[in-house]
Amino acid sequence: MSFIVLLTDFGLENNFTGVVKGVIYSVNPEAKIIDLTHNISPQDIKEGAFYLLTSYKYFPQNTIFVVVIDPGVGSKRKIVLVKTAKYYFLAPDNGVLSWVLKKEKIERIIEVSEEKYFINPVSSTFHARDIFAPVAGYLSKGSPVENFGKEVKRIAFFPFPQPKIEKNFIKGKILLIDRFGNAITNLSLKEFDFLREGNFVLKIKSAKVTRVHKFYSEVEKKDKEPFIIAGSSGFWEISLNQKNFAKEFNIGKEREFLIEITKAYGKKDE
Repeated sequence: MSFIVLLTDFGLENNFTGVVKGVIYSVNPEAKIIDLTHNISPQDIKEGAFYLLTSYKYFPQNTIFVVVIDPGVGSKRKIVLVKTAKYYFLAPDNGVLSWVLKKEKIERIIEVSEEKYFINPVSSTFHARDIFAPVAGYLSKGSPVENFGKEVKRIAFFPFPQPKIEKNFIKGKILLIDRFGNAITNLSLKEFDFLREGNFVLKIKSAKVTRVHKFYSEVEKKDKEPFIIAGSSGFWEISLNQKNFAKEFNIGKEREFLIEITKAYGKKDE
């Protein structure tokens, strides 16, 4: 039995998520449903793409990810079901799968069009209930992907915002702000593992960052200087201890920053 993981921008103040789960259970009463999050910022496809990218690998093989951040609901945009070597991804064809599919081996892409699996009549504003939910339910019961429509070769894609490296400078961007006010950058820990205290200066608006900390309580409460920390998502984050960095410095998503490398780097013991 496959897990069904829900990732949406529905929020928790309404009945949308509950109804979607009701439809899934109506199709498959034995379904196992996990709420990854329903608090993606409304219509923010890139935020959804980021949370999917940084979460999917922690789930068992054959998990079905139902991703509904869908500003084009009711239009001619496609709904796609992607089978990879390990997982299934069901989503609107708007690029929300762009980053995760770069990490996965794609086996088949199906345009979901077989109406016998839908709830009819299909609402033009609630495809999550009428299409995504029943398809996920039948898929979790073992229906093969080809039952849901015809195979396609391409889906919508947008590239990951890679940092730019120029001599001793790195130009980066804030991907998102978490609920604690930490600014998650597009600098991966693997690629930029050389960043350590004493060899860089990061500037973003009025903030100047030169320090690195391993954990938050390492910083004294009275300390008002921002620092970078290795985030659990695999990217460097800019933080303030027990304070909201983003609010303190008026930093939002997409904000660019500049890092100057002030000291040659190489092996960590150099």
